Amino acid sequence: MVYDPFLIINPNADSGKTGKKLNKLLPQIKEHFGDINYEVTTKPRDEVSITKKAVEKGYKTILSMGGDGTASNIGDVLIDYPEVKLGMLLAGSMNDWARTHSLPLKFKENMEVISEGYHESFPALKCVGDRTRYAFDHVDGGFVAEAGAAAQHEAKWIKNGFLKYTYLALKYVIKFKNVQVDIQIDDGEVLRVDDLSASVFGFSDEIAGFKILPGNSFFSRKNNDIGFVFARGLKGISRLQLLLKTSSGKHVDMKGVWLARGKKITIESERTLAWEAEGELFNEMEKKVSIEYIENALNLIVPKQREYLENFDESRYYKS
Repeated sequence: MVYDPFLIINPNADSGKTGKKLNKLLPQIKEHFGDINYEVTTKPRDEVSITKKAVEKGYKTILSMGGDGTASNIGDVLIDYPEVKLGMLLAGSMNDWARTHSLPLKFKENMEVISEGYHESFPALKCVGDRTRYAFDHVDGGFVAEAGAAAQHEAKWIKNGFLKYTYLALKYVIKFKNVQVDIQIDDGEVLRVDDLSASVFGFSDEIAGFKILPGNSFFSRKNNDIGFVFARGLKGISRLQLLLKTSSGKHVDMKGVWLARGKKITIESERTLAWEAEGELFNEMEKKVSIEYIENALNLIVPKQREYLENFDESRYYKS
């Protein structure tokens, strides 16, 4: 007989700090959940095969212990098993996905929410490029994605996740060359943008501490759609201004910044671009990608009373 839950641990989360703290954290986890069964990942995307085995054995609750990428890799499997719940034990550096769902960042309080087991069905972003992946919080392209992709192999000497991402964002703000793209939102006409600098899509307000999509976690839930932002024509100092202003959400009035909403966005670029979903690449070789809203995709354990920021005028931020 199988006893829930099953725990998947990524020891490399939070720049390897999770693995170093594992001997200290496991007794706390077992004290809270009992003699829990678990497996530690040993290679990238290892969560996928581990999750499949756990589901085949009959587990109905899978816990991730890592960052957004760890939980997203598990979600890639669970999207085909709507009866199985996902719970997140936070051990990443940024935990954007958890922040979107108001999960407590303190480990003990986080475990208490998971123990309560309250869950809701949430949407996903189906991301199609040179591979198909599902995201559950955000997707990005342009210099934002280039920085995210670089985080997999650059600046390993920076152990703080926020500082590492900020350093790489600044590096690729300077390095990235604007690109011509054709954009189609839902069934609308194709829009030509000659000089795309960056783009972000998702269900959340913040990514890596930057308030990129103000009020979006509320509006996406209300409208059953995706919030997104395109930045175009930005070079040099204007890109740095964008980064500075997104830290407080004041970028929405900048020239070249456009926020909107939709259920499916297709982007075709004149050259290949890196695209990532929660830090996991889904495109490096294709010129055409699509991001599509998928309703009721994943059963996620969340606090019973989620907090939303509702003091936003949607029409001010998200244009048709």
